[in-house]
Amino acid sequence: FLFLLTFIPIAIPVLAAEERQLEEVIVTAERPEAMINDTPISITAFTSEAIEDFGIRNQEDLQAMVPAAVIEPYDMAIRGVGRNFRNLGGDPGVATYQNGVYSEDFGIASTEGGLFDVDRIEFLRGPQGTLYGRNAIGGAVNFHNKLPTDEFYAEFRGLVGSYDLQEMYGVVSGPLVQDVLSTRFVAMNRQRDG
Repeated sequence: FLFLLTFIPIAIPVLAAEERQLEEVIVTAERPEAMINDTPISITAFTSEAIEDFGIRNQEDLQAMVPAAVIEPYDMAIRGVGRNFRNLGGDPGVATYQNGVYSEDFGIASTEGGLFDVDRIEFLRGPQGTLYGRNAIGGAVNFHNKLPTDEFYAEFRGLVGSYDLQEMYGVVSGPLVQDVLSTRFVAMNRQRDG
């Protein structure tokens, strides 16, 4: 069993189910931003709202939502193509990028912050070597964190569950120098008994 406590200092309008619809999803699969409908790639993308609505908190949750993907604790395979062996010199078969920076370890990028402050996640299936290099035979994954805000914003979340599960998430964002420099601080702590 899980209990989720969320404290958000802003008002969120409640919409009926028939009023909620996805109007457009912006992706960077081909580097510049484009609508997902205009991107000629087999892609699965999750916005921050979709991550929240589906309750995606970790790799196992992602695996259930991404077609043709097998996600292991520190690696993943798309359409059966992944890392052949996991030791020195064993390159991944799926390229992982965190905010545009390559990460050779899918596990680090997918568990960083518990997917709490992620703006969107993009899974690109099939060979992506032209844009993403040699380690993208199976595909590529892009994690994009939320950007700093021009106005002060703070949020705190707590989650408790079985086996003494305790998770705490927090974010503070705002300007350091008005209209010049903004920052965003994110913290998380996760504990659970065996």
